[in-house]
Amino acid sequence: MRKCCAELLGFALMCGLLGACGGGELGEGELAPLGEDEQAKIRIMFGDSHYFSQEYGQLFAAQFPHIEVEIADMLAMYDPNAGRTMEERLNRFLEEQRPDVLMLYGEQYEMLAREGGKLLPLDPVIKQDEFDTEGIHPAVLKLLREPGGGKLFGLSPEFSGSALYYNLDLFHKHGVEPPTDSMSWEEVFELAKRFPTDGDEDSRIYGFELGADSGLSGLIRTVGSSRGLGLLNPEGTEFNIDTDSWRRVFLSVLDAASSGAVHVPSRGDESLEIATIEERDQEEELFVAGRAAMTVKNSYEAQQMVQAKERRKQGGAANWGIVTAPVDPRNRNQSADFRLGSVFSVSASSENPRAAWEFVKYVNSDEFSRLKSKTMRGSLQSRTKYNSDLDGLSLEPFYKLEPKVSANDEQAKAPIGFLGTVSELIESEVEAVLSDKKTADEALKTIQERGAAEWPKARRAADPESASP
Repeated sequence: MRKCCAELLGFALMCGLLGACGGGELGEGELAPLGEDEQAKIRIMFGDSHYFSQEYGQLFAAQFPHIEVEIADMLAMYDPNAGRTMEERLNRFLEEQRPDVLMLYGEQYEMLAREGGKLLPLDPVIKQDEFDTEGIHPAVLKLLREPGGGKLFGLSPEFSGSALYYNLDLFHKHGVEPPTDSMSWEEVFELAKRFPTDGDEDSRIYGFELGADSGLSGLIRTVGSSRGLGLLNPEGTEFNIDTDSWRRVFLSVLDAASSGAVHVPSRGDESLEIATIEERDQEEELFVAGRAAMTVKNSYEAQQMVQAKERRKQGGAANWGIVTAPVDPRNRNQSADFRLGSVFSVSASSENPRAAWEFVKYVNSDEFSRLKSKTMRGSLQSRTKYNSDLDGLSLEPFYKLEPKVSANDEQAKAPIGFLGTVSELIESEVEAVLSDKKTADEALKTIQERGAAEWPKARRAADPESASP
């Protein structure tokens, strides 16, 4: 009897030890841990192996020397024969390349998370590993959970946003109150109109400057996006810009442009050769040169502003500040300018899900964020405690507001090149209005008619076999 009890006690102790070592039964969605020296190999979807090694690979290899990494080159998706939409190209890539870790852009992640079945749910393994998500900006987690119906299918170590940059010196000089957080686009335009519009083109100032790579078509789409408007319907099957909401946006931007308060960059003069960074600033960036009161720039350009200010110490550098990017006046607490960076997900069909999760977990860890913050190139860390002030300014306006969630991923659903064609069409019609060749209503009608006519053409050109007669 005593011997039997001893054997039972020994068996119970052994079971306890096995459970403590992770050998117990796994819960739903949990992953068996890797052995201490267990070898594993994963394929990671990425665009450039050298850049991957520089940004992620070297640090990951130092922590996980037993996990071999192979790159599944995502550039194959941009082959014209890979599909007519980015959605089709992505699905084909996943079927053929079978990566364990997916590096996705925001629209791609949203599409796969909504579709279901292709990405591994991360909540169970986050709980299993007690992985800390408390330091991640809630807005990042909100954008990641929304398309999955509240479930988390990926993590993003970085994000970006836009802000309204303003020249404090110009506001003081002309007795105008500086901008504030949560202004609407119409309020920004009215503020821009309070600055003088006289003077020659080589010396006058502007109330607002569009970005060097933008145009009025881009501004129209940006203002529309801030109000949740898209050029396609939610299903991505129809083009429609001839609505009352788009008409209000169209008229607002045209009014601002015709007032003379907005500087629109000239469309690329191929004969112009800009030899130096300083000349580029002068030719293309009036805000940097101190000749524009406001502009909207993304978070990547904040560091460039500091560098430009350093170069221009002796010559009119902007004493600048930032507030939140313009918002929808119907909801001033949300911003459409908050964007996820690269989203890393584990394929639901991965043969090495634990090794794949270890990579996703590491590049989203507190330790990785701390290391990367020392070599930031303008992106914002999702673990916001590592977003340091820049030039004495807090970067909080880039992520102060809640993100506006949009279910209309038209970038992924539209035929490749279609949205660019529409932008050129809008630009052409805007120029016709500003030169008094058309009324705004006539231009909007033309955009609708030609855009609707181009839509089936773009679909046929991208996939002739599927086109109906």
